[in-house]
Amino acid sequence: MIKAMKTKIYLFLIFLIPLFSQAQLNVYSANELDSLQYFEERPVLFFIKTDWCSICLGMENKVLQSDSVSEILNKDYYLVILNAESKEDVVYKGKRFVYEPTGLNEGKHQLAMQLARKNGEVSFPSTVLMIGNDVVYKNNSFMNQEDLLEVLKLVSHPR
Repeated sequence: MIKAMKTKIYLFLIFLIPLFSQAQLNVYSANELDSLQYFEERPVLFFIKTDWCSICLGMENKVLQSDSVSEILNKDYYLVILNAESKEDVVYKGKRFVYEPTGLNEGKHQLAMQLARKNGEVSFPSTVLMIGNDVVYKNNSFMNQEDLLEVLKLVSHPR
């Protein structure tokens, strides 16, 4: 009976361990970027979202959190998840970006709007990849894991 109980416990642990072994995704604040870049320059991936965007939530939870994407992000990038409606002031590259109210309990963050704007339009989610001061890639829609990995690998391991 004790042997059967031990076997059940071992089997339970074997199935439980993979649930906790998913890689932890390192996410940085936009306010940290200047200091981080001073010590180690890396490309920056901005993931720009809103709380009401279900597509953003899906990409954040499924694509960014996947083992293959989080591994390359943690190793080669600084990832900033930026809420386009955040009221937090951000100082980035020596410039202050603030929340701009647009109505009662509504508004937008200057940095998010500047980064997410493509052809005069803003949509969410937006994925913006910067190297130094240059935007090298921008996508204003959902990206699946394979497409994001392809972009990340091209930048971190150019051919």
